[in-house]
Amino acid sequence: MLLLSVPIGMAAIPGAQAAIESWAAEAGLSPAATYRLALVTEELLANLAMHGRFAGDPPPARVTVEAAEGGAVLVIEDAAAPFDPREAPVPAVPSLADDRVGGMGLALVRRMAASLDYGPAEGGWNRTRIALAG
Repeated sequence: MLLLSVPIGMAAIPGAQAAIESWAAEAGLSPAATYRLALVTEELLANLAMHGRFAGDPPPARVTVEAAEGGAVLVIEDAAAPFDPREAPVPAVPSLADDRVGGMGLALVRRMAASLDYGPAEGGWNRTRIALAG
């Protein structure tokens, strides 16, 4: 199991990804499973950094990763205002002619997840749990 305390902000994401990729190699995850795990982690932490609403300075997110049946389970706990990623609207797929950047991250996360759960965590925090297949 890997436990990380990740400061809220885009600058902290590459370090979290590197730690997760190192853990995944030690845990024997396939390159494809490692890629999905790192990408989903990046998307969720970036969403939290860009859109999370906090009362005051945000405490670091708590990130836990465990191996599970050839894949992994990722849990991210945060102190932002509640936001259930399962309820975010699915955006229309843009055409290549559109100049749109962003907006597809949560749809990508939902598509890559074998399961996605959201609910309260200790201390009034939010808990997002994602199982990723191997």
